[in-house]
Amino acid sequence: QSSTASRADRNKMRDAARARGARLLMAALLTGASIARGGVARDRHRRVDAGAAAARSRSSLRSLGCALMLRGGRSKAEPTVFNSEQDEIVWEMLQGNREYVRQRKEAALDNGGHSHEYLQYLQEDGGGALRQVKVKALIISCARSFAPMDHIFGADPRALLSVRVAGYTCSAADSVIGSVEWALADRTPPILIVVGNSNNDIVATAVQHAMGGRAPHKLNEQLEQQLSDSSLLNLVIPAVQDAMQRQPNGTYEEVLALACEMNVWRTVETLLSSSKTINEAAADGRLRVVGALLDVSSGAVQLMGQHPSLAELVKSTPSGDVVRTAEDAPVPAAEAAAMLYAGNLRYASGKGGYNQFSGDQKLLCKLCESGQNPVSVVVGCADSRAPIEMLFDMRPGDLFVLRNAGNTCASNKGSLIGSAEYSITHLRTKVLVVMGHTKCGAVAAAIDAAHSNTDLSTVAGSIGYLLADIIDSAKKAAASSPGTGSAEQMMLATRINVFNTIEKLILYSDIVYTGVKLEELQVIGAMYDIYTGKIEWLGEHPQLEALVGRPMPMHEWHNSPYLVRGASNLNPGRSPAAAEALARLSNGNGRFVGGQWRYKRPRSDTAPSAIVLGGSEYRVPVEDLFDVDPGEIVVQRVLGSVAGMQERVAFSSIEYAVARWSPPVLLVLVESASPIIDAALQQLRGQLLPRAPVRVVLNHVMVSAMRATQEVERELDEVSTSAGKELLVKQLATELNCFYSMELLLRSPTIREKVLAGELELHGAIMESGTGRVCFLGEHPRQVDIINTVLLQRSIYKDGPMATLPREVWDNPFQPLDKEGGSVAAPSSPSSTAGTKAANPSSQGLEVNVPETPSTAVAVDEINERLRQERQSLAGRK
Repeated sequence: QSSTASRADRNKMRDAARARGARLLMAALLTGASIARGGVARDRHRRVDAGAAAARSRSSLRSLGCALMLRGGRSKAEPTVFNSEQDEIVWEMLQGNREYVRQRKEAALDNGGHSHEYLQYLQEDGGGALRQVKVKALIISCARSFAPMDHIFGADPRALLSVRVAGYTCSAADSVIGSVEWALADRTPPILIVVGNSNNDIVATAVQHAMGGRAPHKLNEQLEQQLSDSSLLNLVIPAVQDAMQRQPNGTYEEVLALACEMNVWRTVETLLSSSKTINEAAADGRLRVVGALLDVSSGAVQLMGQHPSLAELVKSTPSGDVVRTAEDAPVPAAEAAAMLYAGNLRYASGKGGYNQFSGDQKLLCKLCESGQNPVSVVVGCADSRAPIEMLFDMRPGDLFVLRNAGNTCASNKGSLIGSAEYSITHLRTKVLVVMGHTKCGAVAAAIDAAHSNTDLSTVAGSIGYLLADIIDSAKKAAASSPGTGSAEQMMLATRINVFNTIEKLILYSDIVYTGVKLEELQVIGAMYDIYTGKIEWLGEHPQLEALVGRPMPMHEWHNSPYLVRGASNLNPGRSPAAAEALARLSNGNGRFVGGQWRYKRPRSDTAPSAIVLGGSEYRVPVEDLFDVDPGEIVVQRVLGSVAGMQERVAFSSIEYAVARWSPPVLLVLVESASPIIDAALQQLRGQLLPRAPVRVVLNHVMVSAMRATQEVERELDEVSTSAGKELLVKQLATELNCFYSMELLLRSPTIREKVLAGELELHGAIMESGTGRVCFLGEHPRQVDIINTVLLQRSIYKDGPMATLPREVWDNPFQPLDKEGGSVAAPSSPSSTAGTKAANPSSQGLEVNVPETPSTAVAVDEINERLRQERQSLAGRK
């Protein structure tokens, strides 16, 4: 009896100690929040003292709380009273992590039947049930975390949203912050955790780069060269420098450990100082932003609390907007066109004008000092009823506007041509819009002159010279529709005049001609209706290939009907390594769908066999979806599975992973019922513009949504049901979004050269929201054309954007890579265009055959010779 009593007393003491430890730990985490809510004195010096005291209090309470918790053992805790919902969520996540660590030690990891629950949730109303569960936490972690966050925290995956990029980092207004802001606007989770991890690879690379000879592990020369200009590495370097200042004589291991921690704080600081949404939610207590560090060897998570300078960070609210300047990369042509399309619909529906920053002096000053970066040149009419910036709902710095009566082009020596060339070459603009409008007075005068056979040389002033540029369009309209009224002829003449101006721009300007010929510049026609405020998009010139004298494969791809692929057989891959990796992913997904998958122990020594670019909007962990060992794949997750713009975090993260681990497969995985597709479609129907970080993602997705919308409107007849049209638009947009991400990724020199050398294959896939089944789409149907086009652009523009091509017709147009001299054809697919041959599975390399002229032959030879040398070098290293 005495022994039993003493054991009971010990159990009570242990449980009491653990409960006390929990309360102290919660108090440590709450200290920063109380400061943010205004519990600090107004006096500046007292605020600093209070902040320092709070930091010391957090540190001591956290240490004591963790020690008492560890002494408490694994028995169930007494009921704990929490001060807030946030405390309770953090406590639950800590308990889940403790259980995860215990099971890892005991090799008892098991899914406990979660697979069947997953499938049940997936099947209920097409995946919508996954998003009906309250989101408790949003987690930013590394793409190479070795285990999904729901495993590490022992949490219901429906209650967590996960954003994953290499180095758990971000920059202002990028797709990482856009993913976070989207989640906050949609569900407002009360906790945002930035989870760093020990021995993080990108941080270790930055430490080796910064320490130089002091680092025990030196990067190989090729990797050092590839990563030296990486924007991702540049984001991590400040954390490494802070660590080296705090540990000036520290060993490599000590500096690395501290740098991993400092990088957590750098990411938290970027979130709070650049996002208005996150800053305001943190300041009023709706959101708690905390840091944490994952020990990859044990799986244990150490909470770091809130940012040491939280009070100062939330005092100054960021503007919540950004301005695009010359320091930023140019906007791709497809995204620029989508922005114009959506902007006009906002204006026409009365929702324009809300994105101006006339009162934000910081943004105006930055635009003034850092230069302009317009998304488009617009050649429009001088008519006062067609205000170009307003009808596109654009801001200062967005458009380079050229206007005259009749939106015409007089000669190749005029100021209009020179101005357009300046924007294309110096401002790097990728789109040129020629816009006419209804009730154009200049066109009406030209039609009257055509009907009356007026001698334009007798017209007073310079008006006759102006009408002479439009009279041909008026005569063509009158001749083609002689029996119609003047209103119909005027509409036709206005359209013809738009295309005549496009022809003149291409014929008069060598710079426009070269840009169009290389598919670097899009020249688009448009008609503005002054009654409705809407723009009718006329597209590129119908005889564009004849105008530039060469076939344009990507122009044809973007303007040809796209056939829905849906479920298709798995493309086996061209190389044995890629075929094996794809088969492993496919078989693993089959086990997941069949409810036969199991949790697996993380393995940090596993070389990744694939990189998966997935979406942060769906909550099924990608490792579970493919039933692979944690660490076997690198998983990047951002909203919409977007590749992002070059030099931004998401794009650089993929480039880093490809250069660092050289996996045989890069898989772009999208969801069949993604809410970001719905949001993009709503933007194209005139919805209010979201904040800048979410716009970064939507601009990418709107490219595919716009093409899908226009294609369905053009191809389907009136008897189709509205439900059928809507679902088809979404399906088309989803598949095209996958392919658009692949197009952008192939513009990366790092990825493109791996593909050319046969070391990497870029595939697409769709996860069915209602079943979890993954349908593999194979490689991009125009992968060869994309690579040819990009390499041709690089060869011509290697000396700068002023390069031009001669105007003779090319005798040697684009040669498909399955002809002699090339080693592999375009990948086959059920919906590939007619005449496309199947890829040769035994071929592992690509050779470029670009169209040659006297000015490009040398550059083309140099490219092919360089690729041959690289393949020989790779073979030698192997």
